[in-house]
Amino acid sequence: MLRLCVSALALCACAGAAAGDFEPATCTRIADIPANYAIAYGAAIQGLFDDYATNGGSAGCVDCHFTPPPQPSGNLDLSPGLSWGHLVGVPSALDPTQVYVVPGHPELSLLFRKVNCDAPGVGGRMPLNGYGGGLLPEQQALIYDWIANGALPGTSNTVFRDGFEIRGFVP
Repeated sequence: MLRLCVSALALCACAGAAAGDFEPATCTRIADIPANYAIAYGAAIQGLFDDYATNGGSAGCVDCHFTPPPQPSGNLDLSPGLSWGHLVGVPSALDPTQVYVVPGHPELSLLFRKVNCDAPGVGGRMPLNGYGGGLLPEQQALIYDWIANGALPGTSNTVFRDGFEIRGFVP
């Protein structure tokens, strides 16, 4: 168990070193949130991009990250039908050394760091300034689980970890 914890912390440290000013201490704890093992990209992940508000309002990543007019924020279009191809294996327009989504590796994925950490290494936490109330820890965990499970464009339903793996950046 100790070896797994040390390995996970070392991996996070390596991810942080590659991510500029990334600071794991600024991240939201998601370790105790139950894992999602079956995730449908369109309904779950694109659903968050379209509308993540849980307060009865409407707020989504696509409010800023859409195709013109104007240019999408950060040159990242998260519109339905386009978002997956703009995220998975794609370098960030703001820092090409960072990849938005590295399948199987949320700790290396800029998308997860951007929604989970105040100092993600490139820019600040998204949604910017807590727009629409921000993402709940459960929503951040859903993105983590989708990436950890391979970041598939359809439905992912494989088990990707055991009970000893640290989840998120904050144990």
